[in-house]
Order: sequence, then structure tokens, then C-alpha cells
Amino acid sequence: MYPVSDRFLEEIQTSHHVYSFVDVVGPNLETRRVEVVSGGSGTSSVTVDVTAQYLRYCSITMTDSDGSLEDFLVQPGVEIIPFRGVMYSDGTIEAVPLGVLRLSTIDIQDNNNAPGAKDITVEGYDRSRTVSRDSFTTPYTIPSGTNLLDAIKSILERTFDGLDYDAMGTSLTTTAPKIYDAQSDPWQACQDLAQSMGCTIFFDVLGRVVIAPPTDIDALPSPAFEYVEGTGCTMIYLEKKYSDDPGFNGVVLTGESVGDDQPPVTSIQWDDEPTSFTYHNGPYGEVPYFVQDENVKTQSDADAAASSILKGMLGFSYQLTLTTLVNPALDITDVVYVKRDRANVNALYAIDGLVIPLSIVDTTSATVTLRQKRVK
Repeated sequence: MYPVSDRFLEEIQTSHHVYSFVDVVGPNLETRRVEVVSGGSGTSSVTVDVTAQYLRYCSITMTDSDGSLEDFLVQPGVEIIPFRGVMYSDGTIEAVPLGVLRLSTIDIQDNNNAPGAKDITVEGYDRSRTVSRDSFTTPYTIPSGTNLLDAIKSILERTFDGLDYDAMGTSLTTTAPKIYDAQSDPWQACQDLAQSMGCTIFFDVLGRVVIAPPTDIDALPSPAFEYVEGTGCTMIYLEKKYSDDPGFNGVVLTGESVGDDQPPVTSIQWDDEPTSFTYHNGPYGEVPYFVQDENVKTQSDADAAASSILKGMLGFSYQLTLTTLVNPALDITDVVYVKRDRANVNALYAIDGLVIPLSIVDTTSATVTLRQKRVK
């Protein structure tokens, strides 16, 4: 969860003064702060979805009073940073960034609301879309012996200079030159390399590259936030969903180390927790996901990678969707505790999706999508 004060967490559980704005950052790093157009729920929002092609997406409406905002926005490479927070009774402001998003669409509406004023609706995605669109124009080669983290950084540096990283180190290296065809997707290449490390890769709310293992619900006993029925609970509505699509509960990873004398290694990892909805020795059965990874060289590497991939898959068969008062500090790396006796819900859940409105109305609600590995 993004660092916020205890005062902030107390404030968002009651009626409060919502404060939202957008920082528009030009290609020369000139920044303009713009207010978000107020309206009903969902008029402007930021969506975070681990199942989407790009993790973060926004649709935001702003007012251009004199035409200068339009001129600023239409520059190539403009990024926006939406914020949502609170203004306390003493006038101080505490706000949380919701992502660094590169503009993809700018829609200008001249609706005569005021002389010379126009509404501008922008759409944008996190930096992974920009990396993805910067396709390899010629075959791209990663030399033999290259550390996988260094390989990822080299690919990203084709598109962005000076990125900040919050990345797990690795000793894994390529055992032979790794070649990507012209027209292939650099972001997919980064995801594949991160998977070999047993990690996921994404851009966080500050625009940093995060390379880290998937959230392991069972390894995090202390939740970042709690939704517990009773006084002060910010949960408004709860929906449970069970699905067996895709429903993988195992990973079969084959590591074929090209370019050395080591034999292929195989790791088979299952959901082996008897209390899990997708326990592989229970009525659910076995639904394996197959992976071939030429960067994995040893049995321990294969076991680590397969186990990490499995952690990122488990729980999608049992999901909760919450409608809640807005806590903009939450993110997809967080684990939350949810308790609702009537719904038979009392467990830790990993956040897989968020829809965070930017409306200044304090009753506006957010949508939080959660998954759980164990059903108790």
C-alpha cells in the first residue's frame, strides 16, 4: 500500500473532503496541475487490472479554460499523474499518486459551458504500452552469459532513459544468444525474462519498474487494510464468484538450457493445500499449465520459477468483488482482510483489480477485485 498517515486512513472511513487533481508532464518535464471535472461516479477514473494487457488505464475529463491545456496535451510523449486524496479541516492536503500514464487519446468537447471553456477527456496507459509499441525493427540479440535482470533493463532502455527500478536480483544468465525477431513485442520479452526469474514485472504508481515474485497470500499474515463488517467498515457491497476458467492449479515447467551440456530439467508444482478450493488431490482435479523456459538451467531454478508462477495463478477460481468507500492508497501488490459473516467470508485476499474514481464527491465508491487461495 502506498505510504499514508494514520490520519488519512481514519479520514477516508468517514465523510471527508475529497481532493483530486492531475499533474500533466510535458516531454521537457514541464508540469501543469489541472483539476478533474466533477461529476457522477465513474466520470473520471483509474483502472488497475492484472489480467489486462496493460496494468493501468485511465479515462479523465479536465476543463480547458483558455485553450492552453489543449496545446500542452497534444505534445508527443505527454504523461499524466492522477492523484486522489483528502483535504483536512485545517486545509492541509494528503494525496496519493495513481500511476504515470502515457496519453493515448485526447477528446476535446466544446460544449459552451463557459465562454472559451472546453472539456477535454484523455485516455492513457502505463508505460508498458509504450514499451510494447516500440517493436524490435531488426532481430534483437541478448548475448550469451547476460544476467536476466540486465537483459530486461537493456530492452526497456530502448524506449525510456533513466527508469527507476524496484527489482529483485538474480544470478540467472542466458546460456546462449537469445534472439527476438523483428516486429516482436519488447514488453512481452521483458515479461518472459521476468517469469524465468520467478517474478512478475509492471510499472508502479510512481512509474518505477517493479520486478518481484507474485503476491503469496499465505506468506503475508499482516494485511495492508481490513474490510470488517461493523462500525467504520468501508465495504458497501460484496459479490462472490466461483469459476473454473482458466482454473490452473499446477505448473509443469521444462527448463531446456540451450548452449551447455546440462540435461533438461522439469519441475511440477501443484496446489497442495487441502483447504484450497483448487487442491489437486481433491474433487477439483488437476489442471496443469505448461511452460518451456530456456533460461532455467538447474532443478532449483526450475522449482523456484514454477512455484512462483503457480502463486500468481492460484485463487482466480474463487474471487470477491467489493464495492467500497475509496482507499486510493491500495494497489495490486497488497493483501487485505475481509470479514462478512452472512456471506461466509473471513480470510486474506490478494488485490487483482481496482477502479478508483476521481470524483470529488466523498460518497463515490471504488471497485476492488480480490482472489483467495484457501477456503476455510
